[in-house]
Amino acid sequence: MNNKDSSAILFRGESLQKGEATKQYLLDLAKAEFLEKGYNDASVRNIAKTAGLTTGALFRYYPDKAALFDTLVSRAADGLMDQFKAAQKSYFDHILDETAPTEDESSSKYLNQFINYIYDNYDAFKLVICCSEGTRYASYIHDLVELEVSQTEEYYELLRKAGKLKGSISHELHHMITSAYFSAIFETVAHDMERERAIEYVNELSIFFENGRKGLLRL
Repeated sequence: MNNKDSSAILFRGESLQKGEATKQYLLDLAKAEFLEKGYNDASVRNIAKTAGLTTGALFRYYPDKAALFDTLVSRAADGLMDQFKAAQKSYFDHILDETAPTEDESSSKYLNQFINYIYDNYDAFKLVICCSEGTRYASYIHDLVELEVSQTEEYYELLRKAGKLKGSISHELHHMITSAYFSAIFETVAHDMERERAIEYVNELSIFFENGRKGLLRL
């Protein structure tokens, strides 16, 4: 390899590093803009101006405002949804297994994993919960609620067939209770609660909702 070839490789490497640094810088600026103004009122032009770029130059890194927001939140938000689906599947896998952990033990385990995951990715969930109107994540809590209600009602039906469930709860009431529960959990983020207090809070919240649910279902 001659000196010219070596210089070209080095230049490409430096350019790649500079490009990645610029992308991260733009993400940092976009996050600040979204947190301050929300997605709908955030300005790509303002982000570009703060970065010392034209809007066209910014679009060479991210094609539009939605791409900036998605890059900031998608890994964390989609990851939590995947974990939630896995937890739901676990209930079905062990529903008739008498040696499996109790529902309360499983619920507590997954709840604490849930809240810790949120706090491990706090900025992303702050954006989702407080700043996502106008994005595909605007219905994030609603989507979690729909999944929870759908899966849990299937779970209840299996319990009923196994003779382990005597009471009932209407779909409408179930949806209202579940919506209130998830909204309350994410209030920890909306109100910037410290992690340890948030964990304590959601576990207290779980006791409140679980006892009400058990009372209705006569579990």
